[in-house]
Amino acid sequence: MKKFAGLITVALITVFWTLISLTGIFSKFENRLYDLFLGLKKAPQEAPELLLVEIDNFALDEIGPWPWKRDIYGNALLRMKELGASQAVFDIEFLSPSNFPELDEYFAQSLQFFGNSYLTINTSELEIPYTDDELNYVRNRFLFNFEGNKDIIEEGNHKSHYEAKFNTLRGYDKYDWSGEDAKNILAEGMSPAMNQFISRAKGAGFTNVIVDADGVRRRIELLSFDSTSGKITAQLILAPLLSKIQPEKIIRTKNKIILQNATIDGKTKTLEIPLDEYGRMVINWTHNTYGKAYRHESVMFLHQMDKAEDNIYLLLKEILSTLEDIDSAVYNSVDDFFEVPYNLYSAYTDILDYKNFILSACTGYDINSYPVDGGIDEATYEEYFTLRENYFKDVAEFIITGYDDKLQEKLFELRDSLGEEKYEEFSTAFGELFDILKNESEMYNSLFNEKKNIYKDAFCIIGHTASSSTDLGTTPFERSYPNVGTHANVYNTIIQQDFVKQINWIWGIIISFILLIITVELTKKKRVLIQNLAGVAAILIVVAIPSIAMRLGGLYIPSFTAILISFTGYLAVTIMRFILADKDKKFLQATFGAYVAPAVVAEIVKHPELASLGGKSENLTALFSDVMTFSGFTEVINNEAGEEKGAERLVEILNDYLGVLSDAIMDCNGTIDKYVGDEIVSFFGAPIPAKNNAYDACVAGIRMLQAEKKFNEENKDRLPINPKTGEPFYLHSRVGLNTGNMVVGNMGTEKKLNYTIMGNNVNLASRLEGTNKVYGSWIMCSESTWLKANEGEYEGKLVARKFDCVRVINVKKPVGIYNILGLKDEMCEEQIKAAEIFNQGIEIYLKGTDTPEVKKDVKELKEAFNLFKQADEMYPEDLSSKVFMKRCADYIKDGVPEIWDGVYTMTSK
Repeated sequence: MKKFAGLITVALITVFWTLISLTGIFSKFENRLYDLFLGLKKAPQEAPELLLVEIDNFALDEIGPWPWKRDIYGNALLRMKELGASQAVFDIEFLSPSNFPELDEYFAQSLQFFGNSYLTINTSELEIPYTDDELNYVRNRFLFNFEGNKDIIEEGNHKSHYEAKFNTLRGYDKYDWSGEDAKNILAEGMSPAMNQFISRAKGAGFTNVIVDADGVRRRIELLSFDSTSGKITAQLILAPLLSKIQPEKIIRTKNKIILQNATIDGKTKTLEIPLDEYGRMVINWTHNTYGKAYRHESVMFLHQMDKAEDNIYLLLKEILSTLEDIDSAVYNSVDDFFEVPYNLYSAYTDILDYKNFILSACTGYDINSYPVDGGIDEATYEEYFTLRENYFKDVAEFIITGYDDKLQEKLFELRDSLGEEKYEEFSTAFGELFDILKNESEMYNSLFNEKKNIYKDAFCIIGHTASSSTDLGTTPFERSYPNVGTHANVYNTIIQQDFVKQINWIWGIIISFILLIITVELTKKKRVLIQNLAGVAAILIVVAIPSIAMRLGGLYIPSFTAILISFTGYLAVTIMRFILADKDKKFLQATFGAYVAPAVVAEIVKHPELASLGGKSENLTALFSDVMTFSGFTEVINNEAGEEKGAERLVEILNDYLGVLSDAIMDCNGTIDKYVGDEIVSFFGAPIPAKNNAYDACVAGIRMLQAEKKFNEENKDRLPINPKTGEPFYLHSRVGLNTGNMVVGNMGTEKKLNYTIMGNNVNLASRLEGTNKVYGSWIMCSESTWLKANEGEYEGKLVARKFDCVRVINVKKPVGIYNILGLKDEMCEEQIKAAEIFNQGIEIYLKGTDTPEVKKDVKELKEAFNLFKQADEMYPEDLSSKVFMKRCADYIKDGVPEIWDGVYTMTSK
């Protein structure tokens, strides 16, 4: 049984989550995961012909508050037709008449005048009194036949409507969808735009949009089955799209809609639209926000053009009226000036008459979509628009021919006859009229030319986008998205043929199950690290497969349950393995109790073998730090607070102080070995191996001094007063570093272990810490540490000064030593320059140490002295320059040693 425990655990976890998933409880999480995957998919290209004609805030400010009179829509349609728009789809339901019957009729005529106009059919039964003839007209004219099983569409409609109504799929199977339950729950029906309008439109489609349980719009039904007629209604955008691409056949299978031999971009092809399990197309949303997606135009601009046109007509009328007033004042004085404005005025009147004549032919379409009274042919459109074009050209020419100047000259000639008052009145009035006419004409022509480029061959979707609108929805990328944009994304998904294909959710579970089984079986005898890496890899693969499938192929594999199975399955297997390995568990529990350092604990968890007694030789860097004059610090505290209180205060301050130094060490990947009074023993490169442990140790020393300075500044009120200086008794620690082979591991007994370092190289680090006192330095390292810290990618990052060689207590062999000053990019120029001058001096000072039997030249010592002096003057805070200045001065005064080997022998620790 133990042999198959992993397989059984995986199987049980898979069955459990699969059954839970069937309840629909994860639908919200699955949807959010889908949104994430959709964001990984390359954004679809945006169809250039799409144009969203918006009833926005600007339009409401310009035209007036909602609702509008319907002549505004009518004028917009006439204008869009003249500008060259191809199709106009209203995402507005015109379900009932307004209080202005004549304006309703004007809008109805405008729908037919435009030609390719489309209105709405709501597939819900609203409380609107339609006659049987009206509904039969819609069914016979706008609904169409298809090839395929009607039950597939009907069942999908039922499921989608039920989901929309109850916002969940749970309990779906409780209902009999072929009987009365469906009718009672769904309240199916048809509520088209009012007959006066829809009988003049080219087509119509249903507007109902699918909303997922979390309120987000991700998919759309494209076909809706009408049980009364046995035909189907197309979605609001699909209807005009079908008219545009003209497929020979529409075939509905279980998983797709096939538009056979459609014409797209001048080519004949068969278009296949993939559907989900409920027969809905997944919308491939553009990734841009609404304002940045597709092209947008406010209805306001169309209205401004209408106002400018009306104003031009009224201004011409006013000009004629002003001329009549002048002519009345001085009989027949301006007869020659009537002709041009009158002809323009008369021409526009004729255009209005022609427009009304054309609109009068827009009496609707019969049941076969033929115009009742013959409709409008292309020649009529061309003639009408040519008349309008010529009219506005003539107006512009009238303005630039100098007519106003000539009339002003004429008025000046009539000045005496008119009298001064009348002359000023007519001259001013006519000048103002002509200026306004010029402005209106220029604005109209400018807008017309600009908008003609925008509307030419445009597929226009007209709808509400104003901030006060409730016609908003949530998409995978935006919380408040105007629904007119939803229809644009539906159009774009189909016309670009850039679909998201949803794969059955069971495949995600199968993939997860197989990967988990493989992972468990292949790693059951491997180390814990390998097992964990394999488990993480399996989870990542379960996430990666649907991510890559969506990114590269637009394939969506529902994966939330699969990821849950993968994660919890491996977690369960890990727990199972842990329980079965009782002996190892007890061993680890016992081992944890013997450790203090978190890094050590973490490493032992990864490698339990480290918990055994013994150690091994590793190349590490040891760091020793010790507080300078700590005895004096302790004495001052005791003098201030007494022995008992002083001890408490000392421990409190020391703990805080050593704490910040320890943090600096651990932040640089160091491991704290132990505390010996005021001394910290630490090392770098174990338990986690690090090739750059020498550099880390040097940086740790720098950070310790920085942390120390900050501690002293922040805690100066807590520190005792140094009686010698009258200032707070600041704490200062010296640091010693050495790199080399040393034994590292668990030392002690099985009951009490200590993860520590041992060896001569450890002792040397301790000695170098004390050597700082002789050289007036704070961070002392051996030559082996410096060479390792200053190599490879870290070369040149640290600033150090080379000292001579030192022979420490109990170590016969001299050691080259270096003083670490800081990180180059953190130091001031003076300190860096002083270090460079010092190193020049030490080079001259040590000259000849390779031939110790040759007597040292005193001139070299004098030259070295001068360089040390320069370094001291440049950075006087440093004491080491003074130390070497004194040595040079003593040798110059007392004589150079017979043996010049550059070695200083320590006489104390």
